[in-house]
Amino acid sequence: MPAMECPNENITFWLYTRSNKDNPHQIMANVPESIKKAPWVKDSQVKVLIHGYTGYKDFSPNTEIRPAYLECCDYNIISVDYNPITREPCYYESARNTELVGKCLAHLIDVLVESYQFKLSLFHIIGFSLGGHVAGFVSNFLKSGKLERITALDPALPLFVTTDVTRKIDANDAKFVDVLHTNALEKGKLETCGHVDHFANGGMNQPGCKATEQQTYSGCNHARAPVYYAESITSNIGFYGTKCYSWITYLIGWCELVGSSTEVIFGEHVPRNASGIYFFSTNSKSPYARGKNKKSRT
Repeated sequence: MPAMECPNENITFWLYTRSNKDNPHQIMANVPESIKKAPWVKDSQVKVLIHGYTGYKDFSPNTEIRPAYLECCDYNIISVDYNPITREPCYYESARNTELVGKCLAHLIDVLVESYQFKLSLFHIIGFSLGGHVAGFVSNFLKSGKLERITALDPALPLFVTTDVTRKIDANDAKFVDVLHTNALEKGKLETCGHVDHFANGGMNQPGCKATEQQTYSGCNHARAPVYYAESITSNIGFYGTKCYSWITYLIGWCELVGSSTEVIFGEHVPRNASGIYFFSTNSKSPYARGKNKKSRT
């Protein structure tokens, strides 16, 4: 494991805005000019995207979510790249390195807030797979306050089965934590982790997924998480989940018997006062959202 020192040469940060969407600007916490000369969109939200195992800045969730944000809104998008310390076949080391990545991201945010007058309330961290736990580790090191929002997309299961909440994503890591589950009990966690946990199609397997030469069946289910989230940013109908008491209650078909008809939209536009566990279904191909009218899957 690399030394727990930040900045770290293995972890880089890249700013994308509408003005430089094809030419990212590298931000370095210890190089003032890299921050001062960056094409920031003043007083706009800062969306931070964090990849998972074997990823990099132009890998999921960046490839799905970054274009959607730049289409909809004039935001600052920071893509975290820690590829040098999350390469195959070293999953064990990659999982351990999530703490270092979280520490260095916290360091960058502290520098932006304390030295360059960024508002902490503008930061929203979105992590996929291992990146979901990176987002959780940020809160362990952040000195400038508590994050406004973290979104964890199918946070990784292997090596994150623990009762120690400081070693995984949980609801204490930000003022609002929303979580999506798409491949529970395989690559992703079944355990509820946020103020709001959405389970797509039951949270384990996704309609339309199949094994290919490029991707396993499990990998396809896992990868749907950033795809659904990206669609939620610009969808006209949205993904609406119905509240249920627990995953087991859903599994045995008792949600309607013991639950309510409360529906909450999943994704970018989830209400910040929402809480609990929700289940939504999707179509088997894009567009995946089915809105409030629960038609049969297509």
